[in-house]
Amino acid sequence: MRNIYYTFISLIIILCINGCSKKSTPTNIYESEEYKSLSKKDIIIGESIWATSCFRCHRYGTNGAIVSENKEYWDKAAQKGIDALFKSVWEGYKGENGVMPAKGFCNLCDEHEIRKSVFYMFHLAKKAQAAQEKREQLKENAANR
Repeated sequence: MRNIYYTFISLIIILCINGCSKKSTPTNIYESEEYKSLSKKDIIIGESIWATSCFRCHRYGTNGAIVSENKEYWDKAAQKGIDALFKSVWEGYKGENGVMPAKGFCNLCDEHEIRKSVFYMFHLAKKAQAAQEKREQLKENAANR
């Protein structure tokens, strides 16, 4: 009886360790409730941070930063989820494309503002990509005349 008890307890411990050790898949930013429920105020907060700090690199690709129009990059980055991306911005990050300085050079920004700026980057990326697509369609239509 004692062996059955120990076997049962061991099995429960193993199941708990295996079940608890699995990482959950992050939610794509574009599919997250937080992104979908951004208020006008949230967007303004994010935009104000972008306009004072982020644009310096992300508007023109300075220091290897990825511009908003690069759909492939932003779609892939969105899959990492907000927590991973926030951490990269908050702490800084050195990657294959360049360096993300800590807080994106917004040293006076708090966590809430940085988080909103990350969401705004994805909001802006969608808008910039749609505008780029429209420009390309207009060029194509003009060339076909």
